[in-house]
Amino acid sequence: MNPLDVLRKLEPEFIEAANLAYKMQEGIRAYNKKETGNPAGDIVTEADLAVQEFLLKKMAKTDLVKCRLLAEEDTPTVSLFDGNGNYYLGIDPIDDTAIYAIGGEHFSTIVSLHDGKNILYLFVYFPAWKWLNRIVSGKYSTEGAAPNVSLPTGAEKAIVYWSGDTNPEQTLSPDILNALKNKGLIFQTTKSLAGNSVTLGPFITNKVAGVYHADMNAYDGFVELSIALARGQKIYSGGPNGSLDLTDIRKRELGLYYPGYYLALNESLSNQF
Repeated sequence: MNPLDVLRKLEPEFIEAANLAYKMQEGIRAYNKKETGNPAGDIVTEADLAVQEFLLKKMAKTDLVKCRLLAEEDTPTVSLFDGNGNYYLGIDPIDDTAIYAIGGEHFSTIVSLHDGKNILYLFVYFPAWKWLNRIVSGKYSTEGAAPNVSLPTGAEKAIVYWSGDTNPEQTLSPDILNALKNKGLIFQTTKSLAGNSVTLGPFITNKVAGVYHADMNAYDGFVELSIALARGQKIYSGGPNGSLDLTDIRKRELGLYYPGYYLALNESLSNQF
């Protein structure tokens, strides 16, 4: 199986799935699938479930069914995929569901693939803007016009992180913190910067200095890392065994995650983990 060929052929289906989410947005009903207190992770809509099933049914008809599936929602077709495959296939039917559920436009459909060492494929499509970000074998490309993400003055010096994450100043080494301080960079939660959980659009469009993630979700948490790697940008990362390990997938109440952290900067100095 060449999974990249299969994924590329399925891209029209991925766009159709994202457009399905967009069509379902008006009047959508949201509810909590969990009660962790984290709105970004607890909330789900009927569209999340419908879009995931749409994607998985298309994929299950191909050799992608041999992949280990990292799916955010527990839907019927999940059980068809091989739990011991050589490739890790990630699905996030609607990234930023909390924004989607209140009628916002900053949401996307994400499909990813890695082999435990290398991020082989990434597909991120924002249906409200018809904006696609893609990585294939380490090469990054975009289609469509990037949105005009409006952020307050000073955002270009901010490294943003989720308010529920470990404070990066408690995780990063003094040497890294001093290097960031000397560049005039500051850490800021997404909520304090933008009033919501948006990180992806501002990072891709270079509106912020960087993004920090700790114990990132297996479905969407390494998107900025993947893009930074493909664009040759500066990255700091670490895990329980010294480096970030994409085969070390653990489970918590919010779902599957990779233990460790990364900080991806909009700075063109390659430092791959």
